[in-house]
Amino acid sequence: MVKQATKKKEGPKKETFLQGVITLIFSQLLIKVLGLVYSLYLTNREGFGDKGNGIVAAGYQIYAMLLTISSIGVPNAISKLVSERIALRGP
Repeated sequence: MVKQATKKKEGPKKETFLQGVITLIFSQLLIKVLGLVYSLYLTNREGFGDKGNGIVAAGYQIYAMLLTISSIGVPNAISKLVSERIALRGP
């Protein structure tokens, strides 16, 4: 009889906490550098001027407010409420 080699099934590799933290740090640094380059480009662009900077600043205020709302846990709370409602409804 021929022995069959048993192979361990390898699932997807789990990301360690430290790898996740390092990934987040690098992504945040990249985002900050790209934002700096973009803002420097806009402020030094010919014809953009004070009016253009005012429009960007007004848009940024709206963006910052929406980012804050999305960061404080509202999406998680909504997802929890929806899943509870679905669980109570039954199959």
